[in-house]
Amino acid sequence: MPVFNMKNFLNMFYLDSNIPAYYYQNNKLSFAVPEQTDLTFPPEKYVKILSQNSGNISYCSTEYGMYFIRLVVNSSYEEFLIFGPICSVPLSTLNMHDLYADYVISEKNRDAFNSLFWSVPQLSLPAFLSKIIFLNYCLNLECCTVQDFLQIKEVEQNKNTTENVLQAKENFYHNKSYEVEQLISGYIKSGSPEKILSITLNESQLHTGILAPNALRQLKNNLIVATTVFTRASIEGGLDTDTAFRISDDFIQIAEQTPNADYLNELMGQIAYTFAAKVAEAQTPVSSDDIIRNAIRFIQQNTNRHITAAEVAKHAGFSRSYFSSYFKKELGFSIGEFITRCRLEEARYLLRYTSKSLSAISNYLCFCSQSHFQTAFKKQFGMTPLQYRRNPVQETEK
Repeated sequence: MPVFNMKNFLNMFYLDSNIPAYYYQNNKLSFAVPEQTDLTFPPEKYVKILSQNSGNISYCSTEYGMYFIRLVVNSSYEEFLIFGPICSVPLSTLNMHDLYADYVISEKNRDAFNSLFWSVPQLSLPAFLSKIIFLNYCLNLECCTVQDFLQIKEVEQNKNTTENVLQAKENFYHNKSYEVEQLISGYIKSGSPEKILSITLNESQLHTGILAPNALRQLKNNLIVATTVFTRASIEGGLDTDTAFRISDDFIQIAEQTPNADYLNELMGQIAYTFAAKVAEAQTPVSSDDIIRNAIRFIQQNTNRHITAAEVAKHAGFSRSYFSSYFKKELGFSIGEFITRCRLEEARYLLRYTSKSLSAISNYLCFCSQSHFQTAFKKQFGMTPLQYRRNPVQETEK
């Protein structure tokens, strides 16, 4: 009887579906179908999220709406497959920009990267699950349906909500979350992390209501709601949307994976502080000029492209010489200086939250060389990139 060959099996599946597949043994990637370089391997953060879930099939989504699915082989959690990513709508330029950021792809590597992902089919999550459910039966002889993973339960809300409101009034509870939300959001918008540290709350000051059937889930739900509010506040304070939503996504994923209530309580303060600190870093001298604000936004959203002062001026609708002078007069620094500053802020995030090499980060952020990146980073932050990666708190406290 022929011996089962996983690579042949996945090759046959890819010929039929065009869905990339990745085979892991002992929690390490053994091979990919189709053959590819590590540029397109699933980002480590999604592998970790998928590995937190039990059962033969689990899935997760990216912040920009794409999906990965993990399929455990023979009920061995050290042997599994990851499929994807799949998008439910056609890939757009914005989708590709999100993928470049998630996979940390430099300009020179984009053609190779695009060749794989432009061929990925458009699928809804139920359709994607259906294909993996079939493979699960082939490999594990387990019967299941899409409804097992996408169940929608009716919530009997009206009666319970009315009873809860009456009970709260009887107990003289007053939900002060709005007042606290406004206080913290104000500190985030103004970029005042030191004021976040001065806030102390206790049970007599805040009653948040019941949002879950148990204490741990309640804490996680509170944290998700707060993170959403803080994300909006940081954007209003001047933080670019890509960075704000990326920070939000990271914190929510950390919360979902955390079984410790004490750590979740600590994390709530860290989230508010982080957003306030990021706003402080991103703030520039106040300008009521819409043209300047548009130029700043353009620069912040294109740190991974080799943009020049001339391109920024063209985006703003002016000549390079005129707009360069106008920009510096309005803000006190040149367009080139601000481009470098934004790239270095992005570098700090990548150093802290990814395991990408200095060379990969330097290429992704379009520095002319790794040595130039290291020199510029040390000049800006007083330490080398590796020193920051080992101890990011040290720079924050300076």
